Amino acid sequence: MCAERARWRLGHRPALDGLRGVAILSVLADHGGFLPEPTGGIGVALFFVLSGFLITRVIVEARDDGAWSMGRFIANRFFRLFPALLLMVAVVSVVLLARGYSPAGVAERAAPPLTYLQNMVRPLSLPVFGHTWSLGVEEQFYLLWPLVLPWVAARARPGLVLGPAVAASATAMIVLPRDWLPMHAYALLTGCALALLGLPRGRWLLPVGAVAYVGALAESPAYHQIYVYGPMTATPAAALLVAGAFHGNRWLELPALRYVGRISYALYLWHVPLLRLTGATYAGAAALLPLAAAVLVASASTLLLEEPVRRAWRLRAARAGHVGGPRRQPAAP
Repeated sequence: MCAERARWRLGHRPALDGLRGVAILSVLADHGGFLPEPTGGIGVALFFVLSGFLITRVIVEARDDGAWSMGRFIANRFFRLFPALLLMVAVVSVVLLARGYSPAGVAERAAPPLTYLQNMVRPLSLPVFGHTWSLGVEEQFYLLWPLVLPWVAARARPGLVLGPAVAASATAMIVLPRDWLPMHAYALLTGCALALLGLPRGRWLLPVGAVAYVGALAESPAYHQIYVYGPMTATPAAALLVAGAFHGNRWLELPALRYVGRISYALYLWHVPLLRLTGATYAGAAALLPLAAAVLVASASTLLLEEPVRRAWRLRAARAGHVGGPRRQPAAP
């Protein structure tokens, strides 16, 4: 690892929690019918950029500290993400069974999200788990990127590797639009580039990023392939937002927005099933009650399940002499 690129440390950056809140609110606004498609996809692109940035810094700093372990990294990801996913899939599966779906039909719906393969299977009717495609993309990336990162980081100019990789991924999405990892890697790798190449500084980052993000939201519905070009054109804006938020911002550090960011993973998990099961997807005012319920359920999932499980895992790792990563920083979808 080049010393100049390893000098700065991630730490806990409160504004990044707020930025996570912005991303999930974009997704909710779309699926609730308050903003047009592809607002949700643009929110997911922001999640991807943030996730690539955070995960790369976690790996780089662990390697620099001599504490890196692929097994421990996967275990951290498992205890961070899987318990809440399992709870959501289990509860929704019981509801589907109560509604008369056959056990085979429920199993066909439940297996892809639990194996992080939702992004690679055909869509089904009543796609209560369809949104977990993004979790599949991220988990597949988490398995591959730690193996490639040491080689990329060892290059004298890692940008000469990451730039063509981002371009190749974007080209793949244009030529063959799918929710597979290679087609969405451009957003994740953009975040990785921020983590490896260094962050720009300046008060202009957040204002310009915010204007570009809003511009992408406004312009994307006019594209011929909104789910291809919408998130793609929003990715540079997301990079500016991540770079600006890293240095702090009082608006992104507002307690309410940070709390939304704190529960964003569970909120992402629960809002789609609640909207689908109540028939309120894209329903505008009628979606407010299911979305409010999603906030309550997500709060309970975060406070009573996810965070206690993570604390217990960290305590066990500490007792075993392991060094943990930054608290609550690696992003979910």
